[in-house]
Amino acid sequence: MLSLLGEKRYLSAVAGFFPYIYRAGLLGRNYQDIYFLKQIIAEGSWCVDIGAHLGYYTLELSRLAGDSGRVLAIEPMGRFNRTLQQLLKRRRIRNVSLYQVALGGTEDWVEMGIPRIGREKKFAYARVMESNAWLEFEETEKVKNEYGDHLFLGLPRLDFIKCDVEGLEVQVFMSMMGTLGAHRPMLLCELADKAERIRLYELISPLGYHAYTLEKGYLLRMDPRSDHKAVSHNHYFIPPAHEQRLGRLIRDSSISQQ
Repeated sequence: MLSLLGEKRYLSAVAGFFPYIYRAGLLGRNYQDIYFLKQIIAEGSWCVDIGAHLGYYTLELSRLAGDSGRVLAIEPMGRFNRTLQQLLKRRRIRNVSLYQVALGGTEDWVEMGIPRIGREKKFAYARVMESNAWLEFEETEKVKNEYGDHLFLGLPRLDFIKCDVEGLEVQVFMSMMGTLGAHRPMLLCELADKAERIRLYELISPLGYHAYTLEKGYLLRMDPRSDHKAVSHNHYFIPPAHEQRLGRLIRDSSISQQ
């Protein structure tokens, strides 16, 4: 399909077709967290999608937040940002603000790239090159870096953050501790590495956050130091106010140290 359509049309087709597959209920267990959004995102919510890619989460967050809510989508790679921007325009979605910046870097600019693994260019594996020197990158792009607390300064509220930045989640949240402290949003993070899960938990636990994993439609509290492997590596970090709000979705049984 990629070779037939070309990259631009291919990405546009994938982005446009995904919502139809989602709404038809055809996505498997690896996408359980997108389906779960309707249980945790209320009308009027303010949400942030860090690592928006082609907008899989952005579109659903936009729908659930409604006209009285807001979604801030962060996608640093130009080709993905443009594809999502065009999709939002075609669908006349007005409650999404889209930013082309990187978060959590140490310099003013970061070098990002799309790697080639085997014979394939892996669009979904786009990442910061400095922290992935072992990969062979097909193409690269210089992206402006932003400090999270600067970007989100002045938000009237913040209820939910989804963060998927290929191993740099801790650095991203280190750049926005003021924002987390002010709003205590619920977090959904992809954390493939146990050590990174522990690092993030230790960073934000002083703010009252507890770690959870999603199993069969329920949030199970977990010990971040356990060997449990969450579906799609997705973990939830929830502060007390949201724990009270989501009480019916939380099961007493917990996943402890193994």
